[in-house]
Amino acid sequence: MGRKVVLTTAAALVVVLSVVLVGGQVGGRGYLWWGTREPIYIYGDDDFTIENGVMSGSGTADDPYVIEGWRIDSPKADYGIYVDHTTAHFVIRDCVIERARLAGIYFNTVRNGRVDGVQIGLAGTAVYLLDSTKNVFTGTVIAESRFGVVMGANSRGNLVVGNAFFGNGMSAYDPNGWNAWYEDGRGNYWSDYRGDDRDGDGVGDVAYFRVYDRYPLVDPPVEWTRVAPAGLGFAGTRVTPDGALIVTSETPITLSSIDPGSGVAEIHYAIDGGEWQVYTGPIYLTGDDGPRALTYYAIDHLGNVEPKQTVPLFLDNHPPETVLEVGEPKHVDGRGTWITWRSPITLRLVQSSTYGEARIYYRIDGRGWRMYSRPFTIEGPDGPRRVDFYAQNASGVAEPVKSVLLYKDDAAPSTRGGPSSPSIEVEIGETVEEAPPEVPPAEADTGEPAAEEGSGEETGAEGEGV
Repeated sequence: MGRKVVLTTAAALVVVLSVVLVGGQVGGRGYLWWGTREPIYIYGDDDFTIENGVMSGSGTADDPYVIEGWRIDSPKADYGIYVDHTTAHFVIRDCVIERARLAGIYFNTVRNGRVDGVQIGLAGTAVYLLDSTKNVFTGTVIAESRFGVVMGANSRGNLVVGNAFFGNGMSAYDPNGWNAWYEDGRGNYWSDYRGDDRDGDGVGDVAYFRVYDRYPLVDPPVEWTRVAPAGLGFAGTRVTPDGALIVTSETPITLSSIDPGSGVAEIHYAIDGGEWQVYTGPIYLTGDDGPRALTYYAIDHLGNVEPKQTVPLFLDNHPPETVLEVGEPKHVDGRGTWITWRSPITLRLVQSSTYGEARIYYRIDGRGWRMYSRPFTIEGPDGPRRVDFYAQNASGVAEPVKSVLLYKDDAAPSTRGGPSSPSIEVEIGETVEEAPPEVPPAEADTGEPAAEEGSGEETGAEGEGV
């Protein structure tokens, strides 16, 4: 006790890159990020050290040890922060702890601890207390874990208030009821609470009975922001198959640096290995479509320089656009476009990226997609036939699927004569004769064999399959 912990190591500089496709600001709740680290294990009061993530403090009630600003995400680790057999005053705050196999935070025989503004999720158990007392949990998110907060083996006198429980298998477990889940008319938010708030005071009308929270909150006091670790972050973007970020010349690319120490002095960046520039505002890429690279780093007021980072980008200012054209024979009337099995259908790009090859895909009557290479025809039944199609640039940018309804008619027309004519009398001298009886005409012969329905699927315009 009484040891003063002072952070003397150089502050980590981190630039966060954001690409915004629509207006608006990107960012979380302003966490103070020192960086990502391995799980923390503290045994006894003498283990509150810089090496164990402690930023400051002497362990007294007025000057507690402070563990803050860490992200701990180790899916193979049993615990995120494990504090064992301590009585010194300490606080864990503004940390993100995720994917611990057993427990995000584990207190074993601990008293005088405080967890404030931490986000714990995706764990076996978010918080587990064993034989621990007089600890406080507030302003914290406990989310999507198998168990939320578990009070085990003689844990008593702990206070859990003003927290938000989201989507846990079992939000809380306090079999003896020895711990407090509300204070001064205020409890916690429970996503599985089903009570009402008829008077609109923000507190449920009935208690939350999984543990006795007399004043459950109907709205979360803190949201699960899922703040990304210090490093690169992208918002609302599309990515190429090889992982490059797709942008246009209208996409603002912003750089923001985090340095909780002396503060950021400047951010420098270069595009495609060109000259270094000082960042002053959003960056917009220009030039031909294709792969690009953005390199950047930050400098703080003490001259500490962040290692250079490079982000692959793909500039694509020309989304693909395709049109469908029907060749002869065809007929267009008020009902639509009529075709036969001989009518060639062409798909033509009217716009695509200037980089790489755009590909066109099509299908007929909802069947499997095919890559277009040459004009095709449609065989099979007469009647309405639907052609769906779209194109995709080399970047992965694709146009919305378009559909055209065509009417196929391979049946020859059938011609019949009118009603029989009356007899005609012809007078030549003294002789009167009747015209021979009329014989109904045969069906018209077009000179072509009848089309066979169902004889095959669509083929190429020259008889080859597509």
